[in-house]
Amino acid sequence: MAQSRDLIGRLAGLAALLAFCPAPALAAERLVIPFEINELDHMVVQIEINGLESTTAVIDTAATFPMLDSRTAASGGVPAPGKDPRRVTVLGLNGAREYPVVRIDAVRMGNLSLTAIDAAYSEDLDVPGAAANVLPSAAFPGDILEMNFAKQVISVYDGRPDRSSSGASGRINYSLQDGLMFVEMRINGKPGRGMIDTGSNISYVNSAFAERAEMRTDDEKSQLLQGATGGGTFVRVATARRFSFGDFYFSGADLLVADPFLFESLGLAEEPAMVLGLDYLSLFTVQFDRRRSQMVLTLPEARETGMTVNFNARGSRIQ
Repeated sequence: MAQSRDLIGRLAGLAALLAFCPAPALAAERLVIPFEINELDHMVVQIEINGLESTTAVIDTAATFPMLDSRTAASGGVPAPGKDPRRVTVLGLNGAREYPVVRIDAVRMGNLSLTAIDAAYSEDLDVPGAAANVLPSAAFPGDILEMNFAKQVISVYDGRPDRSSSGASGRINYSLQDGLMFVEMRINGKPGRGMIDTGSNISYVNSAFAERAEMRTDDEKSQLLQGATGGGTFVRVATARRFSFGDFYFSGADLLVADPFLFESLGLAEEPAMVLGLDYLSLFTVQFDRRRSQMVLTLPEARETGMTVNFNARGSRIQ
């Protein structure tokens, strides 16, 4: 899941990110950053800290403040927090925590260099499933942030989104709430809000959305899931007859139903809401057109996946 969400102090966190992580002017050539999907199904890039430490960081559209673990900080020449450091409140799925803030002089990934970055300093080493280092997508400059999952490359450039040779492209308007991107989702024809989260390896809906959409619980899969998670948190699997966003839809989609603290913190506990994670986003090439507040999804011509994606062709080509 996304490990770095500043949702209680998120306005202050976003302001700090913009202040200390200014977008550099783009060079004549576009910025290109390779990425991979690691063993935890996280989208990670190789980064270099202060020219000393080479490690990986999760690229997270649902994070509004960078996160740096103490081990990486030490090997990258980042001083540990002093006696009375500035602190930032970061909210994960299950609650809020305060972290001290440290300054990273330089971060390099691909042909992109960032300087003077403030980050939350974490000593939560070796937490199962946790992302040690996190970079918010807002740290990337440019009009267009493109994530090509087939080629495993992030591209950053100005202007308009590149056109695709594939006809299966569609645009979705997104809105920003405290730096987080939301699009309209539909389950069984019922609308809800979907948060775009490349830091989450799975998509899930809250109970309010599942009930509004009259999703059918799969008892067998839910029991297997409870066994795998130890039964400490109530989660279930429910099936959507039709799950759609923009011009794309999925029939008979199984989705996780859960109510983490995240939804309450966003004021969405009682409203139909969900997180759209990498399990669905990675089926596409995703382009975030920041100037126009649109997300462009393009279905690759050849996909090695067992998931069937359906496409409504109505007026969906990029103009």
